[in-house]
Amino acid sequence: RISRERDMLSITRMALSPIGKIISISATLPLIKVLGDNQAAWIKVMSIWAVLAFVLLMLCFSQCKETVVIKARKKVSKVPVVKSLKCLFGNKYFWMAMTIWMMQCIIQMVTGTVLPYYCKYIFHDDSLFSILLLCEVITTIVCTILFCPSLLKRFGKRNMSLIGVVVALVGHLIYCLNPTSFSWVVFSCIIRGIGFAPLNSVIFGFLGDVVEYGQWKFHVRQEGLIFSGGSVGYKVGTGITGAFITVLMSWSGYISSSTADAVQPQSAIDMIVNMYMYGMIIIWVILLIVLLCYQLDKLYPKIMRDLVDREAHGEL
Repeated sequence: RISRERDMLSITRMALSPIGKIISISATLPLIKVLGDNQAAWIKVMSIWAVLAFVLLMLCFSQCKETVVIKARKKVSKVPVVKSLKCLFGNKYFWMAMTIWMMQCIIQMVTGTVLPYYCKYIFHDDSLFSILLLCEVITTIVCTILFCPSLLKRFGKRNMSLIGVVVALVGHLIYCLNPTSFSWVVFSCIIRGIGFAPLNSVIFGFLGDVVEYGQWKFHVRQEGLIFSGGSVGYKVGTGITGAFITVLMSWSGYISSSTADAVQPQSAIDMIVNMYMYGMIIIWVILLIVLLCYQLDKLYPKIMRDLVDREAHGEL
């Protein structure tokens, strides 16, 4: 129940996750070629990843133990679904944490979807996308591992994330000064990776604090509902963003073709530039507003004192 310990767990998880992605993505095609470079090879490699994922999940499940045991909770009868949802929907910090997670997913969705088109039609080389993505991801990993623990200790996760968002926004505005220069875009991705690291590293710490706030505010503890509800931000963010990008591309006159020789109208190219340029600015500004409104870090010590006192008297 120590907020900083949960934040450090979140930092560790968010540092290792992209490393795992890089390893798996880098190993997939070579493995496929070794196993025959055909459809059967694809199935074998995906099966290997699936079995490995299952083994790791079972290992995690078997070794994880609940450490938060609240005696007062055993005295409370099962909370009705309607009341649980009412408490969840009335938890303002749940909505803030879910929005933060959603915006992070949208950033990754826009980068992963729009940037390849940007490289193809602005720089005329879609392979440059891999360089840009790698620059940003590696920068985020390095900053998460090297700097986020000390920044967390000094500033707290809200202020650390706020500083990161400002840095990322500045990095994107740097790109806006010269959007047709590949070197400027590389520089922007590096700055944005530095700024993205603090926010990305502590998202699960935000959700952990929301659990304690919900108990303090409503006398109902909802770990599972809050964490699963928070993940809705990921699904909604990626789903809506993907659909929205598709609609905008179609509306702009983008010509979908399996050939590389398709000539796109200027309206489609302008839409690609605008989505990447202005879409990212909107996302960073939303994050800035949400974090400015987020005051749970200051309130958390009082919340825990009150909860300890209440639980000592047998109350949630």
